[in-house]
Amino acid sequence: MGPEGPSGVATWDVFEMTIKEGHWERDVEQGVFYYIFEDSRFDSFVVENGLVQVELKDGDGYYPLPLTEYFYLNDYLAETISYSYGKGWIRFTIGANDLFDTAGADYQPPTHLFKVSLLW
Repeated sequence: MGPEGPSGVATWDVFEMTIKEGHWERDVEQGVFYYIFEDSRFDSFVVENGLVQVELKDGDGYYPLPLTEYFYLNDYLAETISYSYGKGWIRFTIGANDLFDTAGADYQPPTHLFKVSLLW
């Protein structure tokens, strides 16, 4: 029998992030909107060894990302909300088929509330 391992007790943190309408950045080249939060909770250990789960809060429900929704805005759109992260940051991305052609130059995604869960 070998030496006893770590206790197996996990550490976690759950918090909310709100991205308001008008705060999304437009990346015309990629055809998406994005927003980057800089946050020290995304340290090297969490990024390399932990688990990050993000959900969109909508009304009384939570919807895990990535999420694809379908709606009508001058034409039917399939919108996908996703995320990526690295040391010190998390990036939220919204893309849609023909979004820039359908929505017009002044379109901004609406305010979204996200629940972020970290486990390490």
